[in-house]
Amino acid sequence: MRAVENWIEPRLPDLLGIGVDVAALTRKAADRAVDDLFALVQRDPAGMGSWEYVLDSYACFQAILAHRFTHGLLTCGQGDPRRRRTMARKLSEEAKVRTGVEIHPAATIGPRFVVDHGIGTVIGEDVTIGADCYVLQGVVLGALGIADNVAGRRHPRLGDRVQVGGFARVLGPISVGDDVTIGSHALVRADVPAGAQVVVLHQYQMVTGPRPITVYGVEALGEYRFRLHGTGLDRHGVEVDLLGPTHLPLASGDWSVLQGNAKCITVQISPRAHGLRSVAHIRLRHAGSEVTVGIPLAKRHRKGPIRHPASR
Repeated sequence: MRAVENWIEPRLPDLLGIGVDVAALTRKAADRAVDDLFALVQRDPAGMGSWEYVLDSYACFQAILAHRFTHGLLTCGQGDPRRRRTMARKLSEEAKVRTGVEIHPAATIGPRFVVDHGIGTVIGEDVTIGADCYVLQGVVLGALGIADNVAGRRHPRLGDRVQVGGFARVLGPISVGDDVTIGSHALVRADVPAGAQVVVLHQYQMVTGPRPITVYGVEALGEYRFRLHGTGLDRHGVEVDLLGPTHLPLASGDWSVLQGNAKCITVQISPRAHGLRSVAHIRLRHAGSEVTVGIPLAKRHRKGPIRHPASR
């Protein structure tokens, strides 16, 4: 609670003048923020397992702490509603400048929420976020339009246990189901069903040698089967590798080339391949040229809330 009190102290006379119970708002914000704090400590290895370290040094957590108070102030129903709304927005704007994270006071955010890194993240006015969600830097949860948006719901709703990768944009009055993962740089403008993944399918890294390899498309034939389209893929000496998280080739038993010709190669990946995560990489090499393609795999997710040590 001391962290909340320190943050609002410069504005305390203004808050008392509005006619709100500042002590009650502070306790409520602190109670919610404790769960947010321990969720970040547990889920981010950089936090080194220390809530003291995160509390004292993470600006991204301070952004959540500020929102817990400003949302409570906006919705508490005490005092002059116009002055509450103005003060909530002032505090929110100050937190945006200090932390680099913009969260509108009216946004509704469930328990154990994490913004990691956070710079450039924007969460709009009528966004609703469920429990145990995790958002990275540069994420925008906003409207489809720029200026002159139609009044009413214009921002997304996220279910429970949703993860949003860096610089993804989720726009419009859409619904994202529980246990969804949205990959980095994805643009989401339509509803996403529970348990789904949204990824940027074509992620190429190309190194051109004397005889270039060209890949211009990836076709998903199933959860673990993909067809790469290109040119010259049947050249003698073309090597195909499946790369693990460290970008080292995995054992040949974890995948196989089902068929191939000059224009396409079909790759089957074993669901039991050791060490794979939500995105795998297939690498084609030939005579000094190589193309690495990122592809999505079926997600293995956990269910249930994150519990901090005090609740065990």
